[in-house]
Amino acid sequence: MLPVAIHSFVLNQTYHLKLSITLTEALLSFAVLAILMLSLWYMVKYSNLAFSSLKKTLQNHLISIVIIFLLWLGLSYLIYAVLFDSSIQIFQSSLLWRWLIYLPIYILIVAVYYLMISLDDSKNRAIEQARLNSFVKEAELKELKSQINPHFLFNSLNAVSSMIYTDKDHAHEMIVNISDFFRSTLLASKSRMIHLSEELEHALLYLEIEKARFGDKIQLIVNLPESLNQWSLPSLILQPLVENAIKHGVYESQKTITIQFDFTLMHNQLQVVLQNDIDDTSVSSRKGTGTGLRNVAERLRIIYNQDGLLKVEKTDRSFKVIIRIPEKEYYKDEDDENAN
Repeated sequence: MLPVAIHSFVLNQTYHLKLSITLTEALLSFAVLAILMLSLWYMVKYSNLAFSSLKKTLQNHLISIVIIFLLWLGLSYLIYAVLFDSSIQIFQSSLLWRWLIYLPIYILIVAVYYLMISLDDSKNRAIEQARLNSFVKEAELKELKSQINPHFLFNSLNAVSSMIYTDKDHAHEMIVNISDFFRSTLLASKSRMIHLSEELEHALLYLEIEKARFGDKIQLIVNLPESLNQWSLPSLILQPLVENAIKHGVYESQKTITIQFDFTLMHNQLQVVLQNDIDDTSVSSRKGTGTGLRNVAERLRIIYNQDGLLKVEKTDRSFKVIIRIPEKEYYKDEDDENAN
């Protein structure tokens, strides 16, 4: 409205026309200019500096400045002729003023259009970057999942082969457990999130297979409040913890090792503590690479965008892994639904 007021005031003071008439002429004239300026959007959009040279862009604007100004003058003249009788000389003498007020309006409108296009491009780039980051995260998660698939297949099959001749029923039970475990692994790998009750069932199935090999050397304790059964956590996140406890606790021990799961809710986060005994009398010095726990920590970081969700505490008598699982909505992926 500021250009309308200025234009009306200048005509009123310069040519001593009635304010009501100059205001009407200004409103109609600038309404026409506003409509003409809308066409600039397409020119600005398709002569974007990101796609056109500066020289080409300036040429386009020089042409459009002249064309739009001439169109505005022609339509304004018609309005002027209707409102003012025999005042063509006043219109002609105000051409310079009209150019002076038109030019900054044109520049301002073009600047606003370029700003809108820039903001829109930035928004689109942000969306594309978010999609790319999502694809990268999915690829990283799939790679990490593939690295934490069970490594005990050959040992389990060797154990089964030796049982066939000594305990056929036990061997048959172990084969069924191995089959169920890998079927469960396949289904769980197709979902990013899973309920705690299902994830724990899968981890305990792994432990059951290992117990068939080590027998009474493994004692299991699970403390899980029923209220936490439906908590959502990443699929296949607990099995590597159990595998680590078996590999670095039971393997090295000459006596019974207690593996204890404790699930609690702390500060609106699920806290999972897996603790296993360490046989301080064992002479074995089995050292792992820590790949399993590093993969778990990296998966948690990618999914929840937080560091420090996995912590390890080790003493001479025990090894403890603590992970924190923030609250996250449970859902099934399309592949998981198709698999069912």
